[in-house]
Amino acid sequence: MTSAHPSLNLSDELLIAKGRHRACYQHPTNAELCIKVHLNAHDDLETIREVRYFKWLHRGHEKLAGIADYCGKVSTNLGTGYVYELVKDYDGQVSKTLEHYLKNLDDTLLQAIDISSAYREFKRALQRQYISMMNLKTYNIVFRKESETKGHFYLVDNLGSANLLPLSYFFKSIASRMLRRKFLRFESLVAERYHFSLD
Repeated sequence: MTSAHPSLNLSDELLIAKGRHRACYQHPTNAELCIKVHLNAHDDLETIREVRYFKWLHRGHEKLAGIADYCGKVSTNLGTGYVYELVKDYDGQVSKTLEHYLKNLDDTLLQAIDISSAYREFKRALQRQYISMMNLKTYNIVFRKESETKGHFYLVDNLGSANLLPLSYFFKSIASRMLRRKFLRFESLVAERYHFSLD
C-alpha cells in the first residue's frame, strides 16, 4: 500500500528506461529496487493487471524464479510508484535487455556469453511455475550477467492475463498450452528478426 511517508523524489538522473506507458527509475534509497510510474495517470490497466497477478502468485510461491518480483507501492513526486526488484549484473550495472544483446553482438559473442543455455533455463522456470504472461518481447526480458560468460534471464514486464476470467491462473493444462504457444511465437520472431536461434 502507498505509505504515509514523504514522497520519494524521482529525478532524470535515476531514469533507467521509458516505455509507451510507464517509466522505470532506480529507487532513490535502495539500490536493489526500481520504481515504475505511469506516464499518464489514467493509463494504468497494465499495472493493475500485473499487480493483481503478483498478489495471486505470492500466495503460492515463496520465491519466483526468472521474474523480477513486485514489492509494493510508494508515493513519489511523479505519482504512485510500483516497486520491483532491480535486476543487476555481477559488476553492479543494471542488466541489459535481450534486445540489446541481439542488436549489438554478433553470433560468436552471443554464443560466448551462453544466451541459448540461459534462455532454455528461463523457459523451463516459467513453464515449471505455470506463469501467465502477455506476449514476450525482447525488451521485456533482461540478461543478468553473473560473470563474463554466464547469466540468467528475467522477465521484467507484461505478466498476467488480459482475460476477464483468467483460466490460465487456475488450470495448469491451459497455462502450459498458452506458454508453449507464446514461447514458440517468440522464438520464431527472434529467428526472423535477428537471425538467431534461441533454443
